[in-house]
Amino acid sequence: MSLQHRAAEDPQFDHFVSGKDWFAFNTIYGTSEEKAFVRMLGKQMDKLKERYDGIYLVRNEGHFAIYNFCDGQAFQPDFVLFLREKSGAMLAYQMFIEPKGSYLKEHDHWKETFLKEITEEYKDKVLKFESKTWRLIGVPFYNNEDENRFKASFEAALN
Repeated sequence: MSLQHRAAEDPQFDHFVSGKDWFAFNTIYGTSEEKAFVRMLGKQMDKLKERYDGIYLVRNEGHFAIYNFCDGQAFQPDFVLFLREKSGAMLAYQMFIEPKGSYLKEHDHWKETFLKEITEEYKDKVLKFESKTWRLIGVPFYNNEDENRFKASFEAALN
């Protein structure tokens, strides 16, 4: 099945994301789990907009990798969520997010461990470069069947 064909099979999703200023693309050629994540994030947007502006969700289509702390193994998270605080402090957040179907969770467990390690390593650190400041955050896998666990982790990581 071609990628264009996969996208055409979900016109409701294309319509959903096409009008979203926070989603950096017109669609994604991704899995149902990835699309469920984007829909879930859309439901959180009003709450996020109370605290943040400059909200952008970017689909990482093989553009970059991050590297595991323990052995340097490469990992390309599916999404990066960029948030900028409204407080005027110009603090930006880069949150690495990986939707994962239940059947792959055990196989890719090392990725989820690494995402959690990012948050643990940088939870109290604000990184600075020139006049910019940011925080790095990793959250546990998003899984549609366990969405509430993800939302709790997501909210905790931002507080």
